[in-house]
Amino acid sequence: MLRIHTFLALAALLAATTLSAEISFRRAPQYSRDTVTSSRYYAVCITDPGNLAAINGEQVRVYKTGAFGRELNLQPGDNRVEVTLFQGTRVETKEFNIYYDNTRRFDRPAPQPEPELEELLFYAETKENAALQYGTGTDRLGGSKMGYLDSGIVMKVTGVYANLFKVQLSENRYAYIQRDDVNFSSKSARCVNTNNIGISNQVDFDRIRLSLPVRLPYASHTELDPTTIVVDVFGAMNNSNWVTQYNDLEMVDYVDLRQVESDVLQLVIKLKEKYSWGYRIYYEGSNLLIELRHAPKNLPSIKGMKIGLDAGHGGSAPGAISPTGLEEKTVNLKIVRELQKILEKKGATVVISRTDDRDMSMTERKKIFRDADIDLMFSVHNNAGGSPLVPMGTSTYYKHIVNRELAATVLKHMLELDVPNFGLTGNFNFSLNAPTEYPNALVECLFMSSLPDEEMLADPETPKRIAEKITDGLEEYLQKVAESKGIKSDKKKDKDSKKDDKKKKK
Repeated sequence: MLRIHTFLALAALLAATTLSAEISFRRAPQYSRDTVTSSRYYAVCITDPGNLAAINGEQVRVYKTGAFGRELNLQPGDNRVEVTLFQGTRVETKEFNIYYDNTRRFDRPAPQPEPELEELLFYAETKENAALQYGTGTDRLGGSKMGYLDSGIVMKVTGVYANLFKVQLSENRYAYIQRDDVNFSSKSARCVNTNNIGISNQVDFDRIRLSLPVRLPYASHTELDPTTIVVDVFGAMNNSNWVTQYNDLEMVDYVDLRQVESDVLQLVIKLKEKYSWGYRIYYEGSNLLIELRHAPKNLPSIKGMKIGLDAGHGGSAPGAISPTGLEEKTVNLKIVRELQKILEKKGATVVISRTDDRDMSMTERKKIFRDADIDLMFSVHNNAGGSPLVPMGTSTYYKHIVNRELAATVLKHMLELDVPNFGLTGNFNFSLNAPTEYPNALVECLFMSSLPDEEMLADPETPKRIAEKITDGLEEYLQKVAESKGIKSDKKKDKDSKKDDKKKKK
C-alpha cells in the first residue's frame, strides 16, 4: 500500500496529463446514504475493472468487478470523502459528503407494543399445509415451527394473538397456528381411545398404521444415538393392546407405545439404521399413517437417486444484490444448473423447483418436491450482511437433527474453496428445511454483499466449482450411509480384494 504523501504526490504529478473524459465512477447503492447514524461507515464505490483507486489518500484494492471500498471512522457532522481514480496516466478526484448524526443511535420507528392475548373459545379445523408454532414469537422466517399437520384436524381455539390462534392440543399442551390455516368448525375436539396398530413393509417404505375414530393433532421429532422418531398424538388414550409387526421391515426395529400424559399417546419408533431417510405423517380417513422411507438402492452411488434442487428467490424477489448489481436469484440458478449437469452425468434424476426467473412460493416449491417423491434436496442461496471489505465465507443449515450430518459434510467440502467458515446452523426455521419426508440442507454459498466474495461469484467458473463441492459433500455423505449399512463402495471392494490377494500369495 502506498503511503499517503507518496500517493498524493503521484496524483499531483499525473494530474497534468488528465484527459477531459471522465473516469467511470459511482457509489454502490447499498452505501449511498448521505446521512448515517453510526460512526463506522463503509465507503464502497465502483469504477472500471483495471483502474486504481484511493479513498482519503489511502490506496485500496479494486476488485475484478470494479468495486472498491474502505472503512472510515466518522466524526459528528459533515465528513468529506475524497476518491482518487487512476486510469493509465489519467487521474480524477471525486468527492461526496457524509453527515454523521450522532443524536440518533437507530434510524428506526419506535417499537409498537405487542398485542395482548384475547381469550376465545370455539373449534377450528385445519386446512392443507397448516403449521403449528411453539409460541407467538416471529422473525423474518416466521415463528418457530413445531411441525405441519394434515387437513381436517379439529382443535379447540382458546385465544387469539395478532394473526395467530392459540389452540389446545391436550389438557396441558398448547400451540399457535396462523388464522388463515384453519376454518371454523361445527365439530368439537375430544379425547378418544386408539384402536389397533400395525407395521408393514410397503416396498419403498415401512408403514405404521394407527387406527383412530377421529383425526387428532400430532407432532414429531427425531433423536440420535440411537436414531429414533418420536410422534406425540394429542387427545389419544392407549387402547392398542398389541402391535403387529412383520419380520421383513427395513427401517423400523420396533415401536413402543407410551401414555406420557392422560391424553397424549407417544409412539417411539426405533430405527434399525443410523441414518433416517425421511418420514411422512398423514391421515387416510381417520387412520394415522407414518411412512419411513427406505434408503436408495444403489448406495453409495448417486445413480438412480431422485434429487431435488431449489434455486432461491426468483421473479420479483431478487434476493440479495451485490454492490455492482449481481442479483442473487441469477447466481443461485446458475449454481443449480451446474449442479444438475453433474448429478445427471452421475446417473441421478434431478427435479428443479424453479427452472427460470419466476415468482414461486415456498408452498409451490415443496409441493413440486413432494409430488416428485424425491430422495434428497438442496436449496441453494447466497448470503448478505457483515463487512463488505472482507471475505465472509460459506455456511450450511438444517432444521431436523437427523440432517445435521448431511449439512456438515457439504460444509466441509465447501470450505475447500478456500473461503471462511461462516458456520453450521441447526434448528433453522427455513421453510424448505422443514419437510421430514427426505434429507435436506440449505447451502448459503458465499456473500453477495462482500467485495471479495462478489468477485468470486462474478467469475464464470465459480458456479461449477461450487456445484462440484456440493456433489463431493453428497458423495461423502452417501458413503457414510452405505458404511453404516455394511455396504462397501466399488473402491473399497477393490482395495479389500487386493488385500485378500496378497494374503493368498503369502
